[in-house]
Amino acid sequence: MIREKNMGRRFHNYAPLVETIGDASSAAEAKCQLNVGQGIALGVVAAAYLALATTLSLAVGATIQSPSVQKLLMGAVFPVGLIAVVVAVSELSTGNYLVTPLGAMTGCIHWKHVLYNWAVSYVGNFLGAFLLAVVIIDGAHVLTGAMWGQPWVDLLTKMVTLKASLSPTEAFWRGFLCIWLVDLAVWQAYRVKDYTARFLLIWFPTFTFFTLSLEHSVVNMFLFPAAIFAGADISWRAFLLNNLTPVVLGNVVGGLFVVGMLYWFSAGLPVVSLSLGNGNPTGSGVHHVQGSYGLLGANLFKGLTVIAVFFALFPGGAALVSLVMPQGLGVLVPTAVILYLAVVTYLVSLSGRRGEG
Repeated sequence: MIREKNMGRRFHNYAPLVETIGDASSAAEAKCQLNVGQGIALGVVAAAYLALATTLSLAVGATIQSPSVQKLLMGAVFPVGLIAVVVAVSELSTGNYLVTPLGAMTGCIHWKHVLYNWAVSYVGNFLGAFLLAVVIIDGAHVLTGAMWGQPWVDLLTKMVTLKASLSPTEAFWRGFLCIWLVDLAVWQAYRVKDYTARFLLIWFPTFTFFTLSLEHSVVNMFLFPAAIFAGADISWRAFLLNNLTPVVLGNVVGGLFVVGMLYWFSAGLPVVSLSLGNGNPTGSGVHHVQGSYGLLGANLFKGLTVIAVFFALFPGGAALVSLVMPQGLGVLVPTAVILYLAVVTYLVSLSGRRGEG
């Protein structure tokens, strides 16, 4: 009887909403204290984990004839990537579309710090995904070498061709739905302390998004270059303008508003209170009765402003670079995009890092 009671207590050992938001806000503060080099390096690592997980999914699914079974098995193995991102510590821009805005909503950080965090993680993710595409396809010849064969290249090409053919509206909504699930996985990971529970709570939403073929911007940052290097007839412009731009917008809107702001509102609009100690060195806590609808409106406006600036400078600016460059330049196009993103990130960092400016 006692054993059953204890098992029930462990199973329901979830943190209150306010405590979860406090943990996410503390994580947001730590993220925004990273310097540019640290943020980009951890962004590269995060993209590498997802690139390897995506490659694993392609390796598993290529020779399966049943579309349903193929999607099921590819979705089942992909979550290893997001589990590594969350547990091993890295900077994934799509997860940051949830975490750092929560820190700004509670007053732990400023909205300019959110823009900084998005910038460094985005450029790190783009660079990491591109480098892994080079290493996996042209270096290690995984999927394309003698040990593999045409079915693997065909599956990679098919996936990317279908993504490139989406209308901007379809790409946006698939990105929106994707991030709802991805950031649900990240949110649930903050709800529990046990790593086995985290593993399962991350796995199920991630499995769902990948099986449904929804649009994750960082996964696409790897898939498109990998397919192009493998010989797919897809332009860099189609990747950057037709797919990545609307997908990133869908990811950002879904992460900030549907997951982040929705739970912040549901928890009572909690804000930082220096009078409440929660065990951290600063003595700050999250107090859920100090919020107001005026604060909700202010954060809504500031969130929209940060989204507009980020969207214009990063996916929008990268798409513009691809438009003005001749497509015959080949790999010089993404190289120029990476340089552009690095410069813009440096400019954002001048006043955006936590503790500076």
